[in-house]
Amino acid sequence: MIVDSYKLAHWMNVRKVTPADVAETADLDEELVRELLQRDRPTLADDRADRLAGALRVSGNQLAASPRQGLTAVVTSPEELRASRRPIRRDGITFYNYYSMAGPPGRVAPVILDILCPHDRLPALNNGHLEPAITVNLGPGDIHGRWGEELGEAEWQVLRANRAEDSWIVGDSYVEPSYCPHSYSLASEEPARIISYTCESNLAPLFSELNDWGDPAFDALLRDVGDAAPPDLLRSALSRRGFEPAAAAERSGVARDALKPFLEGDTAALSTAALRALGDAVGFDYRTLLRAPRRHDAVGKTSRSIEESRASVRAFRSYTVASMASAAHLPDLIGLFLSVAKPGEPRPELDLCESSESHYLVVGGEPTLAWREADGGVAEATLAPDASAWVAPYVEHGFGGEGAVVKLGSGSHVGYLDQIELSNTFAATATLRRGRRDALGWGYDVDEAVRAQPAESVR
Repeated sequence: MIVDSYKLAHWMNVRKVTPADVAETADLDEELVRELLQRDRPTLADDRADRLAGALRVSGNQLAASPRQGLTAVVTSPEELRASRRPIRRDGITFYNYYSMAGPPGRVAPVILDILCPHDRLPALNNGHLEPAITVNLGPGDIHGRWGEELGEAEWQVLRANRAEDSWIVGDSYVEPSYCPHSYSLASEEPARIISYTCESNLAPLFSELNDWGDPAFDALLRDVGDAAPPDLLRSALSRRGFEPAAAAERSGVARDALKPFLEGDTAALSTAALRALGDAVGFDYRTLLRAPRRHDAVGKTSRSIEESRASVRAFRSYTVASMASAAHLPDLIGLFLSVAKPGEPRPELDLCESSESHYLVVGGEPTLAWREADGGVAEATLAPDASAWVAPYVEHGFGGEGAVVKLGSGSHVGYLDQIELSNTFAATATLRRGRRDALGWGYDVDEAVRAQPAESVR
């Protein structure tokens, strides 16, 4: 196993153990442990790695070095995309062909689907999945989308392809929530395909925990959180901190006759200033009680038509862009149509730099992508239609030449939960600087000579 020395130092700090402690518990030489802390990506035999992880009460992958260190971009050709084709059967027919876009090891990447269910057949539903997704019709034909057993207005819709001159806005788009059943069929005999980005869910770590809980604990969670509405979350926050509502009102200066109806479901009873005063007095982040606006339909979808995307067209940096579907309650899912019109430019300007990873699919022309490498140099690649690229967060990059690109992103790196946590962090810049590649111990004597001396008793 290749050991990440910074992860090793982190877990030694968490467990409050020294190299000598770890060496003794893991039956390893102390000098080896010190060498692991000092070398860059040292290799350790699997049996020794297992003993090291066991001594720190972690799994091996919690100490393993990432294969993505220094990775700035991944580019795949149209041929590589097509070589990833795998047919999927559903309802007794070949229902889709799936294709994988560019992405680094261990990361989620968008997929492209050929829609193969015929137009005269009702597409069989899938079971939905935890991860939210953003989906766009790439054309050339229209498709039918199905999102429920009953075919009402929200459950049965056409996703259209754009056949107009501004075809860089390729089609209708929508965002779907967790566990939304969905399926697609052709709307005519004209072929069609979609791009779907099933991003990582912010709830995934919680569900990993829930799978280990007993039923009584899970039932208690449901009673406590309810539908995660502001009154439910406030009751939970007060209870955990040992506050009855009356005491919280007195401590914060919030009127009792306003707090009571809020807890009963009237969220207009308390102003933002009052919620902030409660949070300040009791010790919780009042922003958890401010719900994001909801624009979704009856099954949870938030859609944007070609016309609505067209109405959003604007200049951005050196590009023309238009928005895909988005939702304030799913703020990490980002989609843009991007038009590149820079003929004759000698080298693309590196005028894009995102807080999270970016996925690109070329849908027209042959634009050139350039990006900043980890050593400071600049690399570039000319991309044909169906070429795709992944660019790491905060890597400067940009497009030149001429073409049309679909851009997708999520919050799997610096997402809105990270931004909220950073906004709560004392001395955020200093904390980020210290936390990156932190190899400092937690404060023991380096020579550990005191280990040989008996500790004095506390009097």
